[in-house]
Amino acid sequence: MTEPIRLAKRVAEMRQCSRSEAERLIAGGWVRVDGVVIDEPHYRVAEEQVDIDPRADGKQTDPVTLLLNKPVGAWTERGDDPSGTPSTEYLAIEQLWDEDPSGLRPLKSHLVRLSACTPLETLASGLVVYTQDWRVARRLGEEAATIEHELVVEIDGELSA
Repeated sequence: MTEPIRLAKRVAEMRQCSRSEAERLIAGGWVRVDGVVIDEPHYRVAEEQVDIDPRADGKQTDPVTLLLNKPVGAWTERGDDPSGTPSTEYLAIEQLWDEDPSGLRPLKSHLVRLSACTPLETLASGLVVYTQDWRVARRLGEEAATIEHELVVEIDGELSA
């Protein structure tokens, strides 16, 4: 049995490339270990079968924008009620829509460095846009005053005159 080594080192040997390129291939979801996509370059392998997708591209992955239908009680900003659930907990690979037509393979790197462009209060529910793309964030920030918003308010009890 051979000594386990980092997956990035194995991929660099197989692909005849630098370790940084190997790490980009792994983080991009192009590498499988025993048939399972592994996107962690530090993952250790010994005798496992390592396969690199023939279409593998070592470029940086494009930034993603995710939409979340935030439930009541989840907070989007750090200053909001900390007793609730952070809405980012709803952004997990297991939670993504199975019928997503984008063709994008979900990766762990898609869930880091996300910023909420359209934050909602903790007691509100609705669409929240999370993005890694500074262009999307800037556009939504600059045009926030001109983008149409719809608010629905529910009132419990009776209204007085």
